[in-house]
Amino acid sequence: MSQLPTTQSTEAQTPIVSTCDASTLDTQTRFTGGVEPVFGDTPSTAADINAAYPEIAAVPGWAEKIVEVAGRLRIPDPGWLANAMWFESRLDPAATNASFGCTGLIQFCPNSGAKRVGKTTDELRAMGAIEQMDYVEIYLSDYRGRMNTSADLYMSIYFPVAVGRGPSYNIYNWYFVNKGVNAATRYLNANNGIRTSGDYQSFADRGARLPTALA
Repeated sequence: MSQLPTTQSTEAQTPIVSTCDASTLDTQTRFTGGVEPVFGDTPSTAADINAAYPEIAAVPGWAEKIVEVAGRLRIPDPGWLANAMWFESRLDPAATNASFGCTGLIQFCPNSGAKRVGKTTDELRAMGAIEQMDYVEIYLSDYRGRMNTSADLYMSIYFPVAVGRGPSYNIYNWYFVNKGVNAATRYLNANNGIRTSGDYQSFADRGARLPTALA
C-alpha cells in the first residue's frame, strides 16, 4: 500500500500504484495523462452511494456508515471515500495482497497500517464491511479536516506527506531528494510513470463512479 514516508511504509522497498492490491489496476499500463475531475454540485448522499456502488447497497447500512465516517473526518464529499475504497480493494473487506499481505477496504499493511489501528490483518480480514469502517476511520483520523480534495484523501492512504500540498506535489522529487536518484527511478518505474499526487488522483479516478470534486 503506502511506502516511506507514509504510515504504512515497512511492507516493501518501493511503493506500487495499486497500493498493495494489484487486482485493482492494470499495472502494465503506464500513466500517460490526466483525467478531468467530475464535479458534483452537492456532496454524495447515502442514496447516491448505493446507486453508484451496488456492492455497498448489498450491505444494509454501509452507505449510511460511509456518510457518518466522512462527516466525522470532515471529508467534504462522502462519495470520495467510497471511490477510494473501490480503488483500494474493490470494496471487499477481506481483499488481501498476495505480495505484502495488506488487507481490507483501504489495504491495511501488517506491520504498519494494521498495527496502527491496533489490529492484526487476520482480525481485519474477518470483519464485515461496517465493522471495518471503524478502523478506516481510526486510520484516517490523523488527517481529519485536511482531506479537502479527493487527492488529499488518496494521499492520506498512499503518501501522507503530500496531504494538503495540492495536485502538483511531486512524489518522484521527494524520492530524488530524500533517497537518491536510484530510489527515485525505482519509484517511477514501479508506479507506471506517476510523478505527482495529481497524477495519482487521475489514475485512481479513472474507475470512480461518483463525482471526484465539488463544484
